[in-house]
Amino acid sequence: MNKLSPAKEEELLRYLDGEMEPSQKIKLEAELQAMPELKERLEELRTIRSFLVRKSTFETPSKTFTQKVMAGLDAQPVKSLFSPHKGLLLLMGVIIASVLALMLLSNGVFDNTSTSLLVDTTPIKNRWIEDTTFSIPFNGKILVNGIIFLNLALALVLLDRTVLRPWFQKRASVDY
Repeated sequence: MNKLSPAKEEELLRYLDGEMEPSQKIKLEAELQAMPELKERLEELRTIRSFLVRKSTFETPSKTFTQKVMAGLDAQPVKSLFSPHKGLLLLMGVIIASVLALMLLSNGVFDNTSTSLLVDTTPIKNRWIEDTTFSIPFNGKILVNGIIFLNLALALVLLDRTVLRPWFQKRASVDY
């Protein structure tokens, strides 16, 4: 399709909006009959225009939208899922578990845990599948260090959610 000039595009849009004088409208309708690409572009613009008209009706806010938003500004924030009491108990449990794991690790309890896991062979044996036993080596010390790291990360999240955030929210709500 040949590219239409901006003036012709504007003329088509004015035709769709019903803003043309009768003499210009008759002239454009004659051009539409003679040029199929012009008629095709008019249909494209008509489709776009109808879509935009439908779309604009969905996104029009209600008349009380501003009042609802302004009323919601003074509302209290949603409470955390963790109560501070339960969160502190969980935090204490996480800290105790981390301390115990660190004590065991520092005493060398996991020093001799360098071993390998044996992975059993397939249960179906036939002439095409050979009996291949393989093992996965792992170090227990690295495993325990990973568990301690995850435990401490959980403790920091719990500390934030159950202690620090409520404390700072309470301080922010106090008027000076």
